[in-house]
Amino acid sequence: MQRIGSTFLLAIVFASALIIALTGCTAGATYPPTAGRTTLSPSTPPCPQLMVSGLRYAQQRLAPAGEILVFNLPPQTPIYVWDDVAGKLGEGSRPMTETDKVGMTLQQLRLNGSHAEVDVIYVTTEGVWQMATVHLEGAFGAEYRPSFVQRWLIPVDRPVFNPPLLGSFDNAPASPVASPIIPTTPSEPTSEAAKDPNAKH
Repeated sequence: MQRIGSTFLLAIVFASALIIALTGCTAGATYPPTAGRTTLSPSTPPCPQLMVSGLRYAQQRLAPAGEILVFNLPPQTPIYVWDDVAGKLGEGSRPMTETDKVGMTLQQLRLNGSHAEVDVIYVTTEGVWQMATVHLEGAFGAEYRPSFVQRWLIPVDRPVFNPPLLGSFDNAPASPVASPIIPTTPSEPTSEAAKDPNAKH
């Protein structure tokens, strides 16, 4: 009996150590960038899905019933990300334009393992601009689902329209299916000397 208990205790300790090690490797990340934090790529999963789920849930909880979702993404977000989010949101939504006076602005995403937060700025029925945070739970490779929205009852400045980033991003490749918070490996050397292991220095 004592031996079984010791084995069980050892298994618990090992599992706990493994969980700590894994969560330790999953540092928090944000989009747009925050000083001292890893930066999420807006086009890499689960970022687009978090944008869509956060905006949709905020619209359902904070906007009048039947109101169209006019969404505004953070500054310098590539146009292909805007297109991706618009496609995923589908009917009943559209991207914000310069002429829009009211919309729902996605202020920031934060991802830390199985927990994510999406800050949105919205206008109340009384015409007051406020911020709310949508909390989501999930895992990489699976959908993050909203659990609740936290309203910050503090007035904020009305957000401005953030035009999509154009140019070389127009023909961006498909988003890679990889973790947005795991650093990428350095690029391969391009010079002939670097490629040839027998090259003399």
